[in-house]
Amino acid sequence: MFDLFSDFSDFFNNFDVFPVYQDVKTCPHCGRSYADFQKTGKFGCAQCYETFRAPVAATLKQIHQNTTHTGKLPSRSAEGLKQQRRMAELKQQLSKAVAEEDYETAAKLHKEIKAIDGGNA
Repeated sequence: MFDLFSDFSDFFNNFDVFPVYQDVKTCPHCGRSYADFQKTGKFGCAQCYETFRAPVAATLKQIHQNTTHTGKLPSRSAEGLKQQRRMAELKQQLSKAVAEEDYETAAKLHKEIKAIDGGNA
């Protein structure tokens, strides 16, 4: 049987990101350790995702330079999805600029949002 995560788990073995997780910390629900995850590439239960969030996030960041999955875009709707993502990113930046009272940046971001939205912002 083909194990999709076998190469992935082998890759995790090359990182010694959080050694304390490997030897000491175990999942309070199933009792598995981070070392168990590194050996098999599989968590024991859903609680493991929360228990080992820090070392897994750090390792994923080393592998992919990011911890947010954006996925692939279907060719038919790629432009619309890219525009939606860009709009969401701009709105988040705008909120941050306003919260920091950086009104010059906020004005530029608002103008860009308005241009993308066709003047409806």
